[in-house]
Amino acid sequence: MSAGRLKSVGLDIVRKGWFLALVIFLWWLVTAAGWADPYKLPSPGDVLSTLGNLFTERALLDDLGATLLRLVEGWAIGVTAGVLLGLITGGSRFLEDGIRPVIAGLQAVPTIAFLPLAILWFGFNGTAVLVITAFGTFKPMAISTYSAMHQVSPTLMMAGRAMGARGLFLQRTLVFPAIVPNLVTGLKLSWSFAWRALMAAEIVVTGAQGLGGVLELGREIGAIDVVIAVILVILVVGIVTEQLFFTRLERWVNRRWGLTGAR
Repeated sequence: MSAGRLKSVGLDIVRKGWFLALVIFLWWLVTAAGWADPYKLPSPGDVLSTLGNLFTERALLDDLGATLLRLVEGWAIGVTAGVLLGLITGGSRFLEDGIRPVIAGLQAVPTIAFLPLAILWFGFNGTAVLVITAFGTFKPMAISTYSAMHQVSPTLMMAGRAMGARGLFLQRTLVFPAIVPNLVTGLKLSWSFAWRALMAAEIVVTGAQGLGGVLELGREIGAIDVVIAVILVILVVGIVTEQLFFTRLERWVNRRWGLTGAR
């Protein structure tokens, strides 16, 4: 790697990581000065040591794998269902009038409120957690898809119909390509909602393997270093996912669709 490339990478790391470094420094300062009791806020070194032990024993690694697998599965199911329903609803005034108010109403209800229903239907296990994750993804994705469809230029729609495009052909060849940039925002939003639903469900359904179960176990035994260590793992996964997937996807879509301000 050339010196110029190394300098560019270093500047990028500094630009994106300065705030996180500042938070860690303040965290260390508070614990080193004794401004917080260790049982309430352990030092960064203690948390990193606990994190290392958890990964060495492979217990946390297995729980992380179970959580990520469940997250990806639930997110994929929810995104697929949300996009399909959003396309169908946005393409029919009759369906729009009947379905959209219900989806909007469901969006106002916390996803975790449906967990007791999922447990009664599917049992106190990982299936209930997966269903809740998919449902938490579905709601914002459906609304994002519907909203994106209503932002398609009326002139573009009239031009498509004037050339004979109708029904599914119109949706596939004109509407869907036009809403893809806005769908990327929906994907990012639904991913964050999927994380929230998944963590809440895993904490409640303690029999299901995952990071949520480790968080609940740490609370039960009073091991705050374990709780903070798991939160840091979730934070790192979120940062990596944002930078390696969603940011790159957004930039690619912006370039591919020729949007102004694409970088």
